[in-house]
Amino acid sequence: MLLFFGIGNTRITTVPLPGVACVHCGTTTSLTSTVVSRYFHLFWIPAFPIGKTSVTVCQHCKQTLTAREMPAAYQVPVQAIQAQARIPLTNFALLILLGVAMVFIFVVAKTTPPDADSESSSAASAAASTGTAENAFRDEQVAVGARYKFKANDDGRSYGLVQVTKVTTDSVYYKMTNALRGELSDASAALALRDSLSTAVPTNAVAKLQWHYATTGQGMFKPLNE
Repeated sequence: MLLFFGIGNTRITTVPLPGVACVHCGTTTSLTSTVVSRYFHLFWIPAFPIGKTSVTVCQHCKQTLTAREMPAAYQVPVQAIQAQARIPLTNFALLILLGVAMVFIFVVAKTTPPDADSESSSAASAAASTGTAENAFRDEQVAVGARYKFKANDDGRSYGLVQVTKVTTDSVYYKMTNALRGELSDASAALALRDSLSTAVPTNAVAKLQWHYATTGQGMFKPLNE
C-alpha cells in the first residue's frame, strides 16, 4: 500500500509592519509579516501541526525574507505577531476525523442489540458442555461410607470429618462433624463420625459434579488416609 505523506503549509495571517523600514528599498509603509503554520499530512489531509514560521514581504520592492534572513529590526515585531497567531483547527483534520470515527464505532457498538442467534448458540453450547460434564460425573463411583477430612479454619490445628451416607444417580449425601482438635487416629475418627451420623445431625447433599471438584485436586475434602 502506497502512503503519501509530507509537510504542508497554511497561511494563518498577514499583518502590516508600519514604521519598520524595508532593508532593501527603505520604504516604511509597505512591509508585511505573514505567519505560516507547518503541518504533517497523510494523503494530503493535515494530521497535526509541527510549528509556525514567518516571512516578510515588501509590497514596494517585493523583497521576501524568511525568519533566518530577517534583520534584527524585523525580529521583535514579527515574533510578537507570530506568538499571537493561532494554529487553525484544520491542521488537526486527520486527528479529528479519527476521533469522530472512534466515537461513532463506540456508540454503534453500545447501541446495537446483540445477535439473538449468537446468544442462543452460546447458551446452547454452554448448556451442552455443562450437561456433558454432569453426565460424565454421574457415572463416577462414590462409595457409601467413604471418609474425608477438611480444614476447619486457617490455624492449621482444627479439622473436620466427612462421611458419605448415601449416593444416588446424580447426588452425594454426607454428614460432617464439628471442628475437632488433637491427634487424628482411626479410633478418634470413628468416634467423631459415629456421633455425626446420629439422626440429630443434618444431612448435606450436593450434585456429583460438585462432589468431584470438592474431593479432587485443590478441593476442600481430602481422603482420610492421606
